Amino acid sequence: MKDEKIKQEESLKEKEETYRHWFEDDLTGDFIAKLDGKLVQCNQSFIEIYGFKDLSQALNFNISKFNPSDWADLVDHLRCERKISGHESWHITPSDKKIHVVSNLVGIFNDSDELVQIKGYTFDDTERKEAEISLKESEKKYRLLFDEDLTGDFIATPEGKILECNPAFAAIYGFRDCTSAFKWNISESNPFDWPFLVTRLKKECKIIGYQSWQRRSDGLRIHVVANLMGIFNDSKELVQVKGYVFDDSDRKLTEQELVHSHKQTTEILNSIQDGLVALNHYWQFIYVNKRAAEYVKADPEDLLGQNIWERFPKLLSTKQETIFRKVMDEEELQEFEAQGIYNGDLYFKFIVYPFSDGISILWIDVSER
Repeated sequence: MKDEKIKQEESLKEKEETYRHWFEDDLTGDFIAKLDGKLVQCNQSFIEIYGFKDLSQALNFNISKFNPSDWADLVDHLRCERKISGHESWHITPSDKKIHVVSNLVGIFNDSDELVQIKGYTFDDTERKEAEISLKESEKKYRLLFDEDLTGDFIATPEGKILECNPAFAAIYGFRDCTSAFKWNISESNPFDWPFLVTRLKKECKIIGYQSWQRRSDGLRIHVVANLMGIFNDSKELVQVKGYVFDDSDRKLTEQELVHSHKQTTEILNSIQDGLVALNHYWQFIYVNKRAAEYVKADPEDLLGQNIWERFPKLLSTKQETIFRKVMDEEELQEFEAQGIYNGDLYFKFIVYPFSDGISILWIDVSER
């Protein structure tokens, strides 16, 4: 009987020693405290987390001071819930260092079911929490930039479903808000264009400065310029399209009007049966109509940019040169008649006009007269 009792005591000591090792070697900060926060016991990890010099200093400290309002709430909750898992809070250590901890807490109750002590397991996750806060601030900053960007930014599936967009995108395509845009498919803006862009992105990964005419959600025709980028998964499959678009309809319409006006003006000037050229201040041809080019047996495009004196040296030291230079210098209209330089049988009436960039020369064949 005596031997059996000794064995039980030895077994109990072994278990107690084992649990003590677990307690002391645990990397989590383990503690037992009274309800007022007075420490009863703690391990080395707890001492290190809170920056105590040793166990004696820790046991003389009241841990409710780490966060007084939080400690009071925890005591109230434990009375009802008996245990709390994953509780997060900011603590101020005895050295005034601010740390963020995550704790699991268990209430210890007496035979009358009264909470008498609190057993806790705490670890310091300050680095993770600060990284999380930094990430949220960064996300908030970029969300602000995204929302305030005047360019229409969006993310869509390869099929065209809008997953994300900013207010500028919604406005460009005629939506009241982004929520309305999410119900739309961007491929509807140009059914022939979108499949072509997706095919290109699969090969090229990104497209810069793509221009196209599209239809808004309300049917209005707009011209957009887009930069597009493909988002691929680990299998190199296109899973999303990220885009930045802006509406340049006004510029495009103005450009088309200018092209039309230029074409119309060119057709009018080419219909004139007299020669007409324009020279800049460097004596280079900046305009030549068809009739003028025919007189010198050249194409209009071949003369553009060439210097008149180098291209037609026979004009040097002639009446034409003298008056051309006079108009260029004095900026006054001149009219005169002269024999053709390259065909002596022809006579021309020249009218030389000054303008801001040089002079224009109109010559009329008056040989018959």
